[in-house]
Amino acid sequence: MIGRIVRRSLMIVVLIVLVTIFAPVQAAPTTSPPQQQTLAPTYRIFATREGLVGHRTANGHIIQPRDRFVALPCWCVLSPKGTDQFKVRITYNGRSVVVPVWDVGPWNTRDDYWNPNRRYSDLPVGMPMAEAAYYHKYNGGRDEWGRRITLPNGIDIADGTFWDDLGMTNSDYVYVTFLWLGDDPGPAGAVEVGSGQVVDDAQQVQVTAPEGAITVDNTDPTFNPVGKDWYKEPCGLNGQHQWTYSTTDPAQATTAAIWNAPTLSPGFYEVKAYIPACGNPATTSARYRISHEGTTTEIILDQRAATGQWASLGTYYFGGNSNTVPSVSLSDLTGDRGMAVRYDAIAWEPRSDTTPPDTQIVSITHVDNGFQIQWGGTDDMTGIASYDIQVRLLPNGGWTDWKLGTTDLSAWFGPHEGKQFAFRIRARDWAGNVESWDEAATADTTTLP
Repeated sequence: MIGRIVRRSLMIVVLIVLVTIFAPVQAAPTTSPPQQQTLAPTYRIFATREGLVGHRTANGHIIQPRDRFVALPCWCVLSPKGTDQFKVRITYNGRSVVVPVWDVGPWNTRDDYWNPNRRYSDLPVGMPMAEAAYYHKYNGGRDEWGRRITLPNGIDIADGTFWDDLGMTNSDYVYVTFLWLGDDPGPAGAVEVGSGQVVDDAQQVQVTAPEGAITVDNTDPTFNPVGKDWYKEPCGLNGQHQWTYSTTDPAQATTAAIWNAPTLSPGFYEVKAYIPACGNPATTSARYRISHEGTTTEIILDQRAATGQWASLGTYYFGGNSNTVPSVSLSDLTGDRGMAVRYDAIAWEPRSDTTPPDTQIVSITHVDNGFQIQWGGTDDMTGIASYDIQVRLLPNGGWTDWKLGTTDLSAWFGPHEGKQFAFRIRARDWAGNVESWDEAATADTTTLP
């Protein structure tokens, strides 16, 4: 028996050696690239104080004086009693604190507004249903229980966090980071979704006006806001700007502002609007109206795409004999709803136009016993002021004036009496640059059926 045990042991040793010898060589482990961390999203939310000392929260906690927790309007993120399974970072005026979610509210109990697949899918992510109801009459201005909403709050904050940690004295907007959705950015590191701006006064971008431009800021006396739904953010020219919510309903468009320029020397100016980079997600269709020389031009600007930039609204002539005061106006009526329409600074930057227009005969067609002529052109800056058109009898006639200084873009020429004609065109822009005549005809009637 002892011999069998020895022989069995020897066989096991041999097998181990063989396996060791013939085992495939493993490649050296490689270090996989580190996975990029995803920061938890941050939204700007109107916050109120919870209070209610001695009452029981939704998870069974008895509220203590100077307690530290928050309430969010969805049962889906309620932490069990005594835990911080769901927690948020709140940032306000340079202070930041992390606290658990121990209660459900305010107003609603199924409004997961931080969720890309939120219950109220027709509202922007990050906008509490209560805020949409308060400002835009969403759901008739009522919560899920039918109560009329009297505050746009999307978070309640317990007294210790409200008073002691954040130093709040009244209900106000705060930045809320939803920590179960990503990594904690840490104090002063939360970046609001869609804004690209760090929530920290010490890191605000210094904004300067275009050199040589005449600038009117929203803090200047010639900036005139109307309406009552105005809010402020700590970024922009002179460190702040104003904003309001956008609407698609003309009946709800009650907030607007106008920037009146001081006296401008006669000439061409490029009008620019500065779009600050902090605050709620901006509108993609702000409708600026530029008043210049007795007319008004509307420009639609994507403020979200232009954040942190001086965005051009076009080049125009100002300072002529018109009684029109150079101005730019902007209202809350846009192509989207519930976005931020941002009001900061408008600049009038002098421009010099030295390039003449580029024109062409667009078409010639038979009409009755003559020809219908259409023409057009482009100018790189100041625009076309008028056209000159000449005609000559083919084959050997000389050029003669037909239209001089016209602003029309088509006219009838005739009767043709069975003859063929050639046409050429030139234009002048508002800066006085005149296009040269082409030596050859721009178009003629010989190719017509």
